Amino acid sequence: MHTLIDNPDRALLERLLGEEASDVALEMTEHLRQLDVRLVKGSPGYLELSFRASGADLQGNNVVAGGTLMTMLDYAMAFAVLSQLPAGRTCATTSITVNMQSAAGPARLKVIGQVDRVGRQVAFARAELLDPESNKRVANACATFAVLECR
Repeated sequence: MHTLIDNPDRALLERLLGEEASDVALEMTEHLRQLDVRLVKGSPGYLELSFRASGADLQGNNVVAGGTLMTMLDYAMAFAVLSQLPAGRTCATTSITVNMQSAAGPARLKVIGQVDRVGRQVAFARAELLDPESNKRVANACATFAVLECR
């Protein structure tokens, strides 16, 4: 007998999107907890997240470090891809391109991840990161993901 192994993040996203949940804390990892990441809203293939960039996320001149911004763009795209995969499938980032467009200070920021296409072995997604207070785009990204069986 074969027991289906699933990605718990994929299963959680499927449940939350099925319930049309909004403003839900995503606490799957310590890093997500530290950034106070929240699912604002979404549907399969499209997610809006928010996160709070604060002290530990700032670099020398009091702006959010590029690594934090890139990480949140990656999460948004990966979660969007996961939200379109069936049980037993997962994804892994294989390539990511990030464009920084303006600085962001410590604030609650918004990141939108959207799937362009999911194939049998590769998925393509894009994301943009916004500062709702200043109404500026801070960064955007596109990425490819390997689509894999869970093990």
